[in-house]
Amino acid sequence: MFPSSSGFGMSNVWSIRSFLNTDTPSLAHIWSDHHSAYGSSSRCNSSLWDQCILSKAYFSPDHLLLAIDPHGEAHGLIHFGAALAEDGKYLSGDTGMIHRLCVRPHADEDRIAKLLLERACQHLSSEGLNRCLAVGALEASSFYLGIAEGDNRMGVSAADQRLQHWLSDGRFKPHTPTECWEVSLESFRPPMDRMQISIRRACTISRVLDEYQSNWWISTVLGHCDQVRFSLVSRGPDRTEMEVMLWYPDATIRGVDSATARLKLPSIPDDEENRERLIHLIAESLRQLQTERKRAVRVVASAQNPSCTRLLQRLNFRTTDHGMIYVRDLSEAVGDNMQGS
Repeated sequence: MFPSSSGFGMSNVWSIRSFLNTDTPSLAHIWSDHHSAYGSSSRCNSSLWDQCILSKAYFSPDHLLLAIDPHGEAHGLIHFGAALAEDGKYLSGDTGMIHRLCVRPHADEDRIAKLLLERACQHLSSEGLNRCLAVGALEASSFYLGIAEGDNRMGVSAADQRLQHWLSDGRFKPHTPTECWEVSLESFRPPMDRMQISIRRACTISRVLDEYQSNWWISTVLGHCDQVRFSLVSRGPDRTEMEVMLWYPDATIRGVDSATARLKLPSIPDDEENRERLIHLIAESLRQLQTERKRAVRVVASAQNPSCTRLLQRLNFRTTDHGMIYVRDLSEAVGDNMQGS
């Protein structure tokens, strides 16, 4: 059990335990209450938990903890585990991830969050991980894609001040500012100048369903989504120069936005010619998505990458949200305020 300290002025006693199969409705309620507290419309109903999170082959009940009050009611959750490596093809051997931390508004909410964070960091440290990212982090994220704000790649939304406070109090430090960008496909027009006209004459764009060409990890992480890849091919002789991949939640899953495609940006080329080729490839990819009645395209990127910012602005993307990825050094002592459960 976790008795609250006198500093919190509370008599509540919180227990922390791993996820049970009967907890799914509680997870949905905690998520809804947490996000409603700062005006977010993000929801994760019981069906989405079952279809898109708990059913993942790499999901572990030991990595999803709930805070329970003396009456057996759940008030908070924390989901954690190893982060994906930078290329998204395997789990990192040294970096952990707080996938989500949600707490229902409560007089003792700060303590609930602290207990959950400390238990998660203690667990990650015991598994040999030496640092922890939060909450979600660009291509290192493996859960809540297509569900959480910024597809759980943006870190903490600028609007979620409660979560920012809990992470700072839990010895997490701001690490990478992020931006969520979107472009409306209804009014999208590709950029056109002499260089773009020249590229259009010299290259073609081909589309390939990506479902069977990603590695196991990417296919499993995006198992609830459709993936497509577009290639820029030089004419005579045909040669693939570069590719981009987009994904969007399966339209048969209720409660997710399948009308918005998500763009996975490749590295931005240093030279102007190849940057212009990438712009042409993305623009033509967006035009093809227009014919499929997609509403918009979204991408989450580091705010510290000016070349990415310039490329997205050239394609008429606009920022819709800002976030911050936090990091904690797990080599620090963890569990200073923990007591036996």
